Amino acid sequence: MHRKLLKRESGYTLVEVMVSIIVLTIAILPMAGMFDMGMTSATAGSNYDKARTLANLKMEEAKSLPFDSTDATKRDLKDNFPELAGTTTGYDGSGHYQSALKTVTGPASADFTGFQYRVDKQYMQQPTASSVQFDPSPSPTKKLIRVKVTVEWGDGNTFTTFGLAAE
Repeated sequence: MHRKLLKRESGYTLVEVMVSIIVLTIAILPMAGMFDMGMTSATAGSNYDKARTLANLKMEEAKSLPFDSTDATKRDLKDNFPELAGTTTGYDGSGHYQSALKTVTGPASADFTGFQYRVDKQYMQQPTASSVQFDPSPSPTKKLIRVKVTVEWGDGNTFTTFGLAAE
């Protein structure tokens, strides 16, 4: 009796097993590509968030400094930001200053490995209803500076933010 039941039992043939393996392989390979694309997108988003955070930190640092302390040994926005106190930033003849690319130092440096920032300062004339103009004189009478922070990372990726500081 058991032999008759065993003969009637049908199992999977080798061909059916091979076909199912091929179908599963065809379904899983695109999923592996999706995981790779997801990781790449997550990394790109993370880098963008870090760049935005660094730019905002430097912008807030600029806004927190006194506009002009009139003391060369103290750090202020007009004379030495983003350089250290005691160092003077030099404006070109157009009332413009652009720092070299800088790396982050201090306690936060580990968070921004591979990121560099540049600060661009430019004097502005007080805006009117009809125009906004930059002031080309190196010692303007209007006390308004546009601060632009650009963060670079990776293969030429950048993030830029702008702000105004007034006396």
